[in-house]
Amino acid sequence: MIHSVYLATYTIDQAAALDPSSWSMQFTFKDAGGEVILPDELPGDLQIRCQDSYGIFDGDGRIVNLHMIPVVGSEIPLKLSVNSPSTGVNFRSEARLTVVAGQRKEQYFAVSIMLQGSGTVAPTLDDIRQARSMLSKIDPNLNITWAMDTNFVFAESNRPVLQEIVENVDRYGDEIGIASGYPNNIYSLSEWADNMNDWLYMYRYNALNPLHEGGTSGQASVLNSIPPKYLPKSLSSQAVNPEQVEWLHTHFGITSYMGWAATQYNVNHMYGEGSPLMPYWSNRNSPLVPAQGMADNSGSVFMNSVTVDPIGSRYIDKSSRWTIHPGDPYVTESDAVPQLHTALQYLNNPYQKLNTVNYLSITLNMDWTIRDPKMSKSWADFVDRFPADNEVHIVGADELGKIYQAAAGSSNQHSEFSLMFRGSGYTTVLDNNNSPANLRYLWTENASQRIILAKEDGDSAWSIIDFTDYTVTPVPKTPYNLDLLTDVSYVTGRNFKIAPAAPLTADEIRRVKERLQEIYFAEAVKYE
Repeated sequence: MIHSVYLATYTIDQAAALDPSSWSMQFTFKDAGGEVILPDELPGDLQIRCQDSYGIFDGDGRIVNLHMIPVVGSEIPLKLSVNSPSTGVNFRSEARLTVVAGQRKEQYFAVSIMLQGSGTVAPTLDDIRQARSMLSKIDPNLNITWAMDTNFVFAESNRPVLQEIVENVDRYGDEIGIASGYPNNIYSLSEWADNMNDWLYMYRYNALNPLHEGGTSGQASVLNSIPPKYLPKSLSSQAVNPEQVEWLHTHFGITSYMGWAATQYNVNHMYGEGSPLMPYWSNRNSPLVPAQGMADNSGSVFMNSVTVDPIGSRYIDKSSRWTIHPGDPYVTESDAVPQLHTALQYLNNPYQKLNTVNYLSITLNMDWTIRDPKMSKSWADFVDRFPADNEVHIVGADELGKIYQAAAGSSNQHSEFSLMFRGSGYTTVLDNNNSPANLRYLWTENASQRIILAKEDGDSAWSIIDFTDYTVTPVPKTPYNLDLLTDVSYVTGRNFKIAPAAPLTADEIRRVKERLQEIYFAEAVKYE
């Protein structure tokens, strides 16, 4: 007869390192003499129920709230009830699980350093060496993207820097990229083609001069003459339109784009909301929308140009983008506390094991970040205080794109991303917009939908503030050339910025419930 029950294991990995589908609570039963009772000798009507004060497990000991697992070193007290009517067994017992570190998935930090301008504006050799040296404090084996704009590659005075960057490709495996901040608002498609052809021609002229052949701009021989490792591998921008993406893909073979800032809306006169946080193959008609299959797949992977605080980015005007960039948000403090808070929310995200790729990203303007006293101090503070216990691999934009392709395959079908995020508690100097520390977001998305839940401390249930259905067709084709005020938001239901209180349909409610179950989230939710 069963006399006692014990856990088969007394540890559980922290949430960030745990795959709930491969973990289960196992028990060992002993008789009065202390002998282990074999599984085939246990009564058929045996029931064991589990209860924990955190709300992590259901009665059967299955994980239902992954994010509730406490920090490493914590203990989770369990109350166990054992019952078998046929044998008269009915007793209660207690046990404890200790949270251990476990093995996390790789965490990446995509860095693109933008080199712009000429003369006194252009970065110097000391500037780029300093930038790389600083980042090596986070990852000594880093690889980064050097993204150059047209003005930079046109200037012969920048040849020493260009030659050093080419050497960095050989020495460290760094990447060459193209920088263009808001090309959608600057170039028509024909102008874009001319600008990119001129970029490549003058890049070869000043960085790889022995390969130069005059009068060949726009000819295929320019691209073909450049060794593959020195070719531009990515575009770094804040907003790029579909036609420009297609042109670069077709003519330069570029498939990686740090090309949109997620949750961006009315920033630098660029209107658009709806972009995912996860990397994704983009829809050929809209860079904000994940492709649903091969027919609508642009063949290009989009990644955030900068990691956002989604709570601080919830505004639709004024200071409407909060990120890990030292100038975003702009606060009175000269240190990088808000930016570090945002980074830590991603680094300690409980859903890392479920996500296809876990990453931070940033595009850095050298002239602003390195030379502006406040920006440079804040960026130095961010790097110096970056948590050493979080192993992060710094990669270039194209390397991250290739990492996503390797993990996801040729479609978004199996892509997953979820993030539990708490506000930083800071307020911007400009506009007094803030990221409340008593507010949390659960952001979860895959190829077919983006769902965001919000909850203030003390609330009894979570509220649904976003349901973006990416399966709605047709996806509007939005060139948005040369129009600062074109709103290209992709909104197909509730939207946490534009219409957070829109009604949910019965089908949307069903899909929300299914999605929350998939990511092991069972807290109370208001569905009205």
